[in-house]
Amino acid sequence: MKKAFTKNKINHATFMYIPESESKVVSLRIPLWVPRAIAFGLVLLLIVTSTSLYMINSVNEKYSKSKEEISTLAAVNTSQKQEIEKLQNDAVQIQMQLEENLRALDEIKEVVGIKKTSESTAQDKAVQPVTTQTAPKSSGDTSQQIDQIKTSYKELTAQLLTQRQLIDSSMSVVKKQVAYLSAIPSIKPVNTKITDVYGYRKNPFTNRGSEFHKGVDFAGDTGTPIKATGNGVVVFAGWQSGYGNVLIISHGYGITTLYGHNSKLLVKKGEKVKKGQIVCKMGNTGRSTGSHLHYEVRVNGKLVNPIKYFK
Repeated sequence: MKKAFTKNKINHATFMYIPESESKVVSLRIPLWVPRAIAFGLVLLLIVTSTSLYMINSVNEKYSKSKEEISTLAAVNTSQKQEIEKLQNDAVQIQMQLEENLRALDEIKEVVGIKKTSESTAQDKAVQPVTTQTAPKSSGDTSQQIDQIKTSYKELTAQLLTQRQLIDSSMSVVKKQVAYLSAIPSIKPVNTKITDVYGYRKNPFTNRGSEFHKGVDFAGDTGTPIKATGNGVVVFAGWQSGYGNVLIISHGYGITTLYGHNSKLLVKKGEKVKKGQIVCKMGNTGRSTGSHLHYEVRVNGKLVNPIKYFK
């Protein structure tokens, strides 16, 4: 029975084509494994195609994400480069400002007659900020560049603080010097001809013998404006025997100036005056031979030659 069943097993399939006309019938006999193989191949092709499409989609998604990440990183990198460039420029500007401050301070000191200090000279050795020339050349790694910029900023900040202390201490000296220069009687009280100088001279009233002239005489018309020769405070404004209408100004530092024989006084006792301010008008009051200004300078109560103060 087993052999008979094996012999009768169907291993082929027959396909027949019967046309409507009387043409010959066409039959095709193929083994049964052929359609099975075709079906298996189609299923396998479908699986491979589906897997391939999935993998292609997955790769496309990863590519898109990578592209977006690259674009983002490129934008961040560009932004970092711009920020670094800005920080570098700011550091350079700060350095230039520091150096300019020192130069200006030295110029001020020179103008007011103060020597350049060794501290100021040391400050000229400036901190070199990080620039595109001194920065690391690696294009991918900016951390070292940023660290150098931060270090440069710390050094500049410390230098700025030191410079501020130097300027503050220097300005205290400068202000004192400026106050002194403003106070000392360094200008002429009036720009007219000097007719008599400080020292011994022939007596102008008797033309006999000599007398000590305590100041300098400036000739001029009555009413000619007279200027204060330095900043100060009026300590006397009124009449004194021999001087007529007289004005005395205290300039500090033990220095006083006297303006005698005036026709008119324009300031009062206790009033503050500035160098170059009109304080009185020339006249011929008191012991005088004509319209003029008698001008004296005293230091700590002692008479000195006023001419040595004139610029």
